[in-house]
Amino acid sequence: MKPIDFRLATFADLQERLQGQRAAVLAAWVKHGPGTTAEVAARAGISILSFRPRSTELFQLGFIRLAEQQPAKGEGVYVAREYAEHVAWFTTVNRAEMQIEMAFR
Repeated sequence: MKPIDFRLATFADLQERLQGQRAAVLAAWVKHGPGTTAEVAARAGISILSFRPRSTELFQLGFIRLAEQQPAKGEGVYVAREYAEHVAWFTTVNRAEMQIEMAFR
């Protein structure tokens, strides 16, 4: 999403983006995470070719995040955000994007 998209979006708009495969992948993160995309895809029985792009979208939308502890090498470990954490993240990002836009006016 572009900064203007965050400014115009509401939290409900983000929730509406969770349909089909995105919703299934988020459910897999909630049930089988934390882990790397490959680990969680394998645990959930979802093809990595479908899982990884949807995970990238979910990361960009704030539904998943990097875990606190990361391995020294290899893929990153991700975890699904709790609902309250996601609302707080969205509010923070939305506020920051509005401040950036106001600075350029």
